[in-house]
Order: sequence, then structure tokens, then C-alpha cells
Amino acid sequence: MATIPKLLSFFLLFCIAIPLVAQDAAPVLKPLNKRGVVKLKTIAGDFAANEVAAIAKYSGHRITVIGRVAHLSQGSSENKVLVVTLQDAAASLPAVKGDFLTGSIPEYSGIEISQDGSSATLVQRDSTGRILGQKNFLNADSIIGLKGNYKELKVGNVILTDCKIIPKERLHELRDELEKKQSSVN
Repeated sequence: MATIPKLLSFFLLFCIAIPLVAQDAAPVLKPLNKRGVVKLKTIAGDFAANEVAAIAKYSGHRITVIGRVAHLSQGSSENKVLVVTLQDAAASLPAVKGDFLTGSIPEYSGIEISQDGSSATLVQRDSTGRILGQKNFLNADSIIGLKGNYKELKVGNVILTDCKIIPKERLHELRDELEKKQSSVN
């Protein structure tokens, strides 16, 4: 009769220990830096390695992701004017999709996407709708800094909202800063 409590104790200990061992096996993610700047490879790798920890790391933060533009598409709602997809050339890791909302471009303007999704043009208009000018806004394969609020992980893609593009001069500063930090760690 004394063996039943021992077996029950062993069973309870086993049930508690297995989840703890499994938790320890999950990769630990490096914390987000003070500026919230991260390379595409890092954020995509975080979500590929440990989705739960990555959601905890990025939730509630406005972050800047530095990476390659893989595709551009028109927004799917009235408030969304553009979706920029950042992904490595091999498409081997999760993508980061940045939603640009109506207020992210000048008033009365619009974004036109090429048929193949490789370029976006900003079409500036006056209050009557007359075109004032057009300028290249983004191109596929370019490296950009995409700043936005982490929203969710949806169908394997990291979604940022209320996005904007970091100016090129600032992008160079942020990239250099990341490189210096990374080389000092190694």
C-alpha cells in the first residue's frame, strides 16, 4: 500500500519535470536593443526559433527592421495604402510585412504599384485630383529601414503596422551602430 503514494509522487514529479526540461530546450532570445532596431535576419530567426518568446520580445514595441524589400503590394483596405514585404532572397525565413496607413503619405496622394510588385510610385495630387508629380517611392531588392508597431504573427509572417521608411542617411547610422554592437559581442 505504501508503494501507491510513492508511484503517485514519482508520476507528479515526472509531469512537472518534463515541461521544465522542454522549456529549457527552447532557444533564449537576445533582448531588443534600446532603439528597437533589428536586422531582418534577427527578427525572422527569432520567430522561426521560438515563436512564443519572439511574440513576448516584440509585442508592444515600435521597431525598425533593416532588410531587403522582396515585394510591394497595394493595401487590402481603405485605410491601408501599401504593404511592403521584407524577406531574404532565398525566402528561407519568415517575412516581415509592413502596412502603410493612409496618413503615411501626403494628403491627396496615392501609391501605384507595378504589375510585378517590384516598384511603388508616389503620385502627388492637388485637392482637385490633378497630378502634380510622380516619384519613385520604393523598389524590390533595395535595403531599407522599415519602422512600425509590432501587430501580430499572421500565417507565418511578422506584421508591422503604421509603418514609415527610415531616411537613407539615418539608415546608414543605424546599420553602422548594429554592426559595431555585433562585432563587440563576437
